[in-house]
Amino acid sequence: MDNRKIALIFLVIVFMIIPVYANATKGTLSDEAKMCLGCHSIKDMTKALESKEILSLYIGGKEFSDSIHNMFSCSGCHPDISMEKHPLVKKISSKKEYSKNASKVCKNCHPDQVLKKKPMHGSLIAQPKAPACAECHGSHDIKRIAELKAPLTESQYCLICHKYDISIPLKSGEFLSLYVDESVIRRSIHSKLQCGACHAGFSKVEHPIRVFKSKRDHSITAGEGCGKCHPDAQEQYKGSIHHIVLRENNLKAAVCIDCHGSHSAVKVDKNLGLISCDKCHGDVNAAYKLSVHNAARIKGKEDAPICSTCHKSHDIEVTAMTMKMKDKCLECHKDAEKAHKKWLSNPPFKLSSFAEHHLNKVACALCHSPGASGGVYLCLYDQKTKKPFSKEDVLKLLGTDSAGLIGKLDTNRDGSIDAPELWNMVKQLNEKGADVTLTARMDVRKGTEAHQIAVKKEAVRECERCHRTDSDFFKEVSVVLLKSDGRPRFLSAKQGVLTSVLSILPVSEFYALGSTRLGLLDIVGIIAVLGGIAFALGHITIRIITSPIRSLRKMGKGGKE
Repeated sequence: MDNRKIALIFLVIVFMIIPVYANATKGTLSDEAKMCLGCHSIKDMTKALESKEILSLYIGGKEFSDSIHNMFSCSGCHPDISMEKHPLVKKISSKKEYSKNASKVCKNCHPDQVLKKKPMHGSLIAQPKAPACAECHGSHDIKRIAELKAPLTESQYCLICHKYDISIPLKSGEFLSLYVDESVIRRSIHSKLQCGACHAGFSKVEHPIRVFKSKRDHSITAGEGCGKCHPDAQEQYKGSIHHIVLRENNLKAAVCIDCHGSHSAVKVDKNLGLISCDKCHGDVNAAYKLSVHNAARIKGKEDAPICSTCHKSHDIEVTAMTMKMKDKCLECHKDAEKAHKKWLSNPPFKLSSFAEHHLNKVACALCHSPGASGGVYLCLYDQKTKKPFSKEDVLKLLGTDSAGLIGKLDTNRDGSIDAPELWNMVKQLNEKGADVTLTARMDVRKGTEAHQIAVKKEAVRECERCHRTDSDFFKEVSVVLLKSDGRPRFLSAKQGVLTSVLSILPVSEFYALGSTRLGLLDIVGIIAVLGGIAFALGHITIRIITSPIRSLRKMGKGGKE
């Protein structure tokens, strides 16, 4: 049997005997300890360190006599102290350094190979920032673990170690900090909860070692535990765009603790969305801060819209290229439709309401964010279901995937779809059993601009901004394919698709006077006008030429009479 095994057996025997002996001698002190306490029981006894810190040299006699180490003499843990030369002036750099050096003696009885058998200790030993033994277990008032746990709550016990700057290595090579600021927890909405309420499997008796791929992996896992107390919110989140992209392995997608924090979770208020959304959507938040909505919020108006007012909180959906935002606007601006009808006059022939047409085809933000740049977006529409025709259905009918889609549609390979290609796409889909057409919508090009809503008096009211041939809003044209979850894919289209005769049928619902005029219809119109004028002139000429004849006929008829 080698020496290491002998030493290990000896330590096991010692540790079996020590608790029994400690209990028997509890409350007593060695003669040496009594002598040392003659000075060290003075509460004001301190030492100034090189770091300018003040180290207390006080030792409570009662605490030490009740500790598991009360049977040891002081020199057993302080072998560098000589009673013949004490007190010896020692240079000590800092409290941290002193604690670290003093704790080295612990290994005389508690060697690393024994500590490593306990996963929690084993994971800490090799860390350069790991707290020294005395920092967690104390120095002169050390108690057996069972005794230490008894009077403490679960959270108090956890904080014995987690109040220090400790961390664990991750597979990604990162280090995950396990430090917990107790003052932060006290201010949080979860202050009355014990650690195990969120950290399932951890308690005063259990401390499993868990392995995470990365810090982000840890955040996502931690967020999943919120559903225990907040099942409704978690269910809503599972239907959100955040969770959809998270399932697609986009690890940047927001999870619970990204918005609410972990140990710092606070009571939800109106400003939470602005703060949390800003972490990922800073550009949008900056635009919102310039809006009339934010101005109202700053003035203290209770109904002033913030992020969650329009986008909801947990069940956030895709809003691009949908009518959902118009519906949201009308929830607050209930008289908007009536107000628009007053100045967007109906045509005299009453075929349709201009106001209704504008509200259905033009995004509110395009007129109410005066600096916004806009474009025309053509979206495939299923005439059977009365819903957008999904990108997945397009891929299935055309027999391709996302990578090959543009090649199927842009047959000229010039980077954008022209009128014949647009017509061919609709034709192909309908030949394969679909019943689709294209609906068109004018919207802002940049999502940030949609949030910079101005005061009502600054809204666009000039018809010519859109209704002119060179309008900027008709220079940017895109074909939009919406995924089943609402996310859009934009395919560039040529401006000519709006003015081509091939677009009369597939884009039948979109026509802006003065902007999307079809050349063929203009020619037909001119011919019709010229034909009408020619017919009138011919009729008048014939009447003039035949006037004498008609006069003679009248006279002849008069003579007979």
